[in-house]
Amino acid sequence: MMENAQAQLLVNIHEEITKGTFTDLQIICKDGTTTGSRIVLAAMSSYFRAMFSSDMSESQTGVLNLPTVSLSVLQAIIKMCLCGTNLVSEINCMEVLDAAEMMQLDRIKDICEIFLKESLALTAENCLNWWRLSKLYSFHDVSNRSLSYLADEFADFVQTQNVVQLSKEELMEIISKEEMKCTEDIILKGTMKWIEHNNPDQDDVKLIFENVRLHIVDSQFLIDEVVFSDIVYKNKSVQEMIQKEIHSHRQVTASSRVSLKIPEVFLLHHNTTSLLSCFTSDNKWEDVPPAPVDPGTWYSATGLDDKIYITGGVKKTKCTLIYNTARKVWTVGPDLTHDHSHHCMITANSKVYSIGGAWSNTIEEMSENWKVVGDLGLTRGQAFPVTVGENILVMGGWKDSARSDIFQCFNTRTLTVSQLDTQLPFSSMSLRGFVHLPNVYMLDYDGHVMHLQVTNTNGEIEIQIKSTAKWKSFQYCFGVTHRDGGLLCFTKDGISKFNLAEGKEEQSTFPKSPRSGDVYNVCTVSCGKT
Repeated sequence: MMENAQAQLLVNIHEEITKGTFTDLQIICKDGTTTGSRIVLAAMSSYFRAMFSSDMSESQTGVLNLPTVSLSVLQAIIKMCLCGTNLVSEINCMEVLDAAEMMQLDRIKDICEIFLKESLALTAENCLNWWRLSKLYSFHDVSNRSLSYLADEFADFVQTQNVVQLSKEELMEIISKEEMKCTEDIILKGTMKWIEHNNPDQDDVKLIFENVRLHIVDSQFLIDEVVFSDIVYKNKSVQEMIQKEIHSHRQVTASSRVSLKIPEVFLLHHNTTSLLSCFTSDNKWEDVPPAPVDPGTWYSATGLDDKIYITGGVKKTKCTLIYNTARKVWTVGPDLTHDHSHHCMITANSKVYSIGGAWSNTIEEMSENWKVVGDLGLTRGQAFPVTVGENILVMGGWKDSARSDIFQCFNTRTLTVSQLDTQLPFSSMSLRGFVHLPNVYMLDYDGHVMHLQVTNTNGEIEIQIKSTAKWKSFQYCFGVTHRDGGLLCFTKDGISKFNLAEGKEEQSTFPKSPRSGDVYNVCTVSCGKT
């Protein structure tokens, strides 16, 4: 009751200020004038408190000048502070943020960040401004999302005038990303458009061209649009780069970096701090450097961009380890909030999730730190997760120490968990698999091979069981991936292959890992061939 009374008191104060009663301050904004109360503003912010308790002119004259703040934004901020109402929108968010920064109102900045995380609709026209703003205020989730949008939608972004407004550093950060979905021709067009408008020095032009993958630019485009351009004509080093590609007698059609990505296969092999071994895109095995922490057995892993995230384990049930596959270095991440081992991990919407296991039913999401975002409602271990749009399906594995055939669905937007009516064709104690939607290929503890098709139509998930077959049991410790029309199963005894078309085992020519010991799973990360 006391809290309700306090809330009502603040609402009453706001109503009196709005009426203009009991005010002792004139406030001049950039587009209008209003009145206010010194004691209210001082109670809201240390910025105003210092102003009104010093010899500054505002404390003497009773006139407060806010030349960078609009009247509507000031009124919205006062109402949010006093009444607890959220008035942030995409239209005013940028202005509210700037004003909250000046007024030292961290709570209002937090509200803006939450709005941007949950409600911001990025477009080719606005993504640059939001990227800059989120970097300025260290809103890392929004900044990463904006940069990913720029990379994913670069073809549309190039059509706007915003592309020439990029700084050199911003341009370089975008075009150096491996995850660009558009063709390399479009990336080159965008960079040439930027160079023509900004006229950088010759060394910068050379550096920019070095970050374009000229070997996957369409051959005819280089001849027709690039080699005789003023940009190339004026720069001898760039001339040589273009001539080299043209004179290689190659016939290349426009390609994207994503289309050239070759998955690297990482085995989860535990031997104290040696946790991973890698079969590279160059078709050879290499050892991964030791991790800084030994999590014990039954840790889990998932790949996102060029990093592998490892969580849990029987020794360090809350630990997070991050392996950068490009730099080949480990870092220790934030601890999970709950204990996890025998759990599963997956990515969705560019975020990492740790799900269930032997010690906790929780679903945890990682941004800067881990936070609990859901609960399975039952104990599930050795399950297999699949991301379908904004949903994560958790399939099979053991449930309360018994075989399970259920599908649970976690919606990453609504943070709800539901159980689907569909069941797996077999109950399992341990389930591993490979996903290339709509196809999902799985192998369970008892050696059942299952092929499912999973689709998402207007938010409705449909699951079809396409085929099943019997192979052989690998029990708990195995990992699965897909290669050349078959399933590859990795165990401590070697590598086996199951021909999906013929429904039987065939001889595997995949080279055996030099490492030995139990395999807890397989994780793949795409690495671009440059």
